[in-house]
Amino acid sequence: MPFVISHDRPIYYERHGSGPAVMFCHGAGSNAATWWQQLPVFTPGYTCITLDQRCFGRSTAPLEEFRFDLFVDDVLAILDAERIDRVALVGQSLGGMVGLRLALHHPDRLWAFVACDTSLAVDHPELIERMARRVTSSQALTVEQRSLGKWFLQHHPDKAALYAQINHFNPSAHSYPAAAWGAAIASLMAPDVVLPFDSVRQIGCPTLLVVGSEDPLVPVAVMEEARQLIAGSALLVIDDAGHSAYFEKPAVFNARVLDFLQNVG
Repeated sequence: MPFVISHDRPIYYERHGSGPAVMFCHGAGSNAATWWQQLPVFTPGYTCITLDQRCFGRSTAPLEEFRFDLFVDDVLAILDAERIDRVALVGQSLGGMVGLRLALHHPDRLWAFVACDTSLAVDHPELIERMARRVTSSQALTVEQRSLGKWFLQHHPDKAALYAQINHFNPSAHSYPAAAWGAAIASLMAPDVVLPFDSVRQIGCPTLLVVGSEDPLVPVAVMEEARQLIAGSALLVIDDAGHSAYFEKPAVFNARVLDFLQNVG
């Protein structure tokens, strides 16, 4: 089980497969284990890196370190430890927010960007309003109810339960006080943290935006706005999926993302 030390914290990651490098960055409801449906499909052709981001899973850190600058540095520390110059970053929700900042501030390290069900932590009124509503109204909901679409919950209750169990390995489920965790999540969309919406114009690598048609946090229409700003980008809408399309519709997600990577790699 490899760890890299980044800003005095052990950051857990795994390396699988061989070929061009792809890093999978999870969202705030998950950790490295959430990509179990992607690894068997991607590893025959790619070197796949998964990680527990700081404050998640095995990457223990105080909640005061729940910050984008540290998340970005943690990714760079893993790439440097593994001697990987450039990576395609597949980031869901929080992972996509980290991916955008890598694309903007370290463009030489990305050869592609797949932004999945993510607000990107940009200053768009609808994204900010939906995140605020999520923080204030979701305490009565389970993690699977917050993140998975109705179709998936009805047809795959077994996988929905697994989704919840993966989340329960995170400190947010057993160690961080609920109020402090809620404040940390809310801080991602704070006025002094979000980037201007049109900053996505500066993304220079091939980009695929992915969103579930039922995503309660990321409207399809807003992702279409982003697509129009990012030169050469594409938008994939996955039907009957919520905020975790990679988990809910893995066959569609995997096939389309693999096709994208093969065409731009």
